[in-house]
Amino acid sequence: MKTISILSLLFFPYFVSGQSAKKLNNQLRSELITEQQKQEDAITVFKKKRADFDSVKLLANGKIDLLKKGEKRVLDCFFTFSALIYQLKELHAELPPLIRSFNSDKVPVQREFVEPIKNTLETVFVFEKVSDKVELGDLSRKEQNKLLSRKVDEYKRYTLSNSIRLGEMKDSKERISAFLPRMDSLLHVYELLANDMTSDSWKMQDKLKQLEVEFRKKGPKNFTEAYFRIFPEVFPGFLPVGKELELNGVPERIEFEETYPITEKRSEPEIYDWTEEATVFLGGKDEMNRFITKNLRYPESVMQGIVSGKVVVKFIVSGKGEISDVEVLKGIPACPECNEEAIRLVKSMPNWIPGKQNGKKVSSYVRLLLKFEL
Repeated sequence: MKTISILSLLFFPYFVSGQSAKKLNNQLRSELITEQQKQEDAITVFKKKRADFDSVKLLANGKIDLLKKGEKRVLDCFFTFSALIYQLKELHAELPPLIRSFNSDKVPVQREFVEPIKNTLETVFVFEKVSDKVELGDLSRKEQNKLLSRKVDEYKRYTLSNSIRLGEMKDSKERISAFLPRMDSLLHVYELLANDMTSDSWKMQDKLKQLEVEFRKKGPKNFTEAYFRIFPEVFPGFLPVGKELELNGVPERIEFEETYPITEKRSEPEIYDWTEEATVFLGGKDEMNRFITKNLRYPESVMQGIVSGKVVVKFIVSGKGEISDVEVLKGIPACPECNEEAIRLVKSMPNWIPGKQNGKKVSSYVRLLLKFEL
């Protein structure tokens, strides 16, 4: 009897330990199931909230696209508006009553306007899911408990992290939603500005048409040189010969004529406005078109579609075929880079074949018209 009591005392701790390990194992398994269910429920909530967030973000990005188009329209209208004012001032004409005066620097820039929510719109929220795979295999109960305990802790950490992420997504959605009315307001401003400038531009175009009609009836002797630059097509003698060609894959019109009336008088040698044998580019117009296609560089404002127009360049081709006195006869007010590029292009040309008068090579004027638009 005494021996049995001693043996019982020896094995009792192991028995208690085994019972505790089993109880802990069951408890951990139960906790694991609970945490797994929490994760599944959290995924369902997260998907719904993210769908709401993505919907608001999609709406905001759509408005940003509209803002970009609205801003471009305003700038296009502004450049047209400015060019018309410039032309009327060149003609010393009285401006018609305008709705308002404009300054492109005061036009709200959509890129800067949406800066406060830029990072929010770029944020991507992802639910971090714990793998539900637990390999217990032939592990002892003690080893199982260690593994189960680590897995339960992992679930709890991820649950907390996803909960924080869910809160951040909610805040982001509210931030974007609160910004949407401001975007609508800017869209309205863009629309008003564009409409006002378009209306004013129509008034100025009507004024220019009146001046052109008057020029056509009474010109050319009674008008300043500005009229010849702004209305070069009024008199048949001034109409350039046009030729179509492909410029960087885009149909472009390069217009060229050998002579252009110049009223100024120059010292010897005489520079002819017209020659019996025309002054031509080496290789002819086709070769000139190829040269222009290869060497003309569009300014960034033209490439972006912000500005467009035409530049008329006047220059002299000497009896030796050399180019000199290159100047812009009619430029694009809103694009000085276009004017500079036209001059650079002409100066980079090889020598021309000079015109001939009475069988002799002579100096003559040449005018080249380039259109800068896509």
